[in-house]
Amino acid sequence: MKMLRKLVSLFAIALLLVIAPTSCTLIDDDRSDCETSYRLSYNVTLRTNLVTQLRTVLRERFENDVADLLEDSLKNIFREFAHDVDLSFYTGGTRVFHDNHIMDAGQATYNLTLPMDNYRHLALANLVDEEEVSLTAAQQVKTSYLSQVEGDTIRGHQTGMFSARQDMEVIENVDQDFYVSLYMVNCASILVVRTDNVDYQDMQVYSSDFADGFYVNDSVFTHNSNPIVHDFRVTQPPVAREVYYAVTFPSCDTHEEALTLPTRGIDQTGAAEEDRIWRKYVYVTLPNGDVTRTVINVRQPLEAGQVMIIYAYLRADGSVYSPNVEVGTSVTLKWKDGLEIEG
Repeated sequence: MKMLRKLVSLFAIALLLVIAPTSCTLIDDDRSDCETSYRLSYNVTLRTNLVTQLRTVLRERFENDVADLLEDSLKNIFREFAHDVDLSFYTGGTRVFHDNHIMDAGQATYNLTLPMDNYRHLALANLVDEEEVSLTAAQQVKTSYLSQVEGDTIRGHQTGMFSARQDMEVIENVDQDFYVSLYMVNCASILVVRTDNVDYQDMQVYSSDFADGFYVNDSVFTHNSNPIVHDFRVTQPPVAREVYYAVTFPSCDTHEEALTLPTRGIDQTGAAEEDRIWRKYVYVTLPNGDVTRTVINVRQPLEAGQVMIIYAYLRADGSVYSPNVEVGTSVTLKWKDGLEIEG
């Protein structure tokens, strides 16, 4: 009997030795020994035509002061720099690890430790200071979404936002390096108006026909609504230039897609025959109180990371004209829509 008990004990010890090396695969066991350290290097990649637009539209017209003003105004939007990064890792479509860092650089490397697995990695930059856009439904990879605030009239974005997505296989006991490039997801439309020798009380500029959200994993923009964006005014009279810009998600790619967008807020009718893809609305209040509305119909799409500067002239009747061949205008004198023009 003693001999039998001794044999059973020896068998139990041998069985434990066989099982122990495979314990990393057991869900309820301590997996710390199975985790692998790896390095993630992030690089903010800016592909923009801002410098080209400033040169061809403004500097070649000897508008260097305006070009310098815009370059300074947009310096926190179009730059290869991330203030903050939001990092999510998914397996089976569900987020299993989430981390945030203050990056304050164009490049940064982080050391992370995760169990070996195949991950889908989503990264976002510059969300902390952005009041018009927030990350929603991020627990599932397919629903992770940059959602713009709702409203008939909204402000433009305050930061240049960037995103990235990458598949990553973390291998056990192997030090690995992964390189992730972040690309811009918003853009800017700019209006510069020469007002030489024209009397007027006020000018207000709005923009429309831009995306309202962004699915991070699929890199797809949505156009579920079509809010009016109140352009930011850079300069005030008596300077003989009015300068406005709106930072938004991109426009549609084609005129046909733009025609399917819903209309909200101020009256968005006018010049459908112009093959427009996106629009700016200019409201000029004349000295006698009359309001002239000019709809600027832009025929070329505005993509992520890109800039378009529209150079225009103010006429005595309050209408705005641009020599840009990609732009058409529709003018309504003595505009009576009940629009409450904000100061």
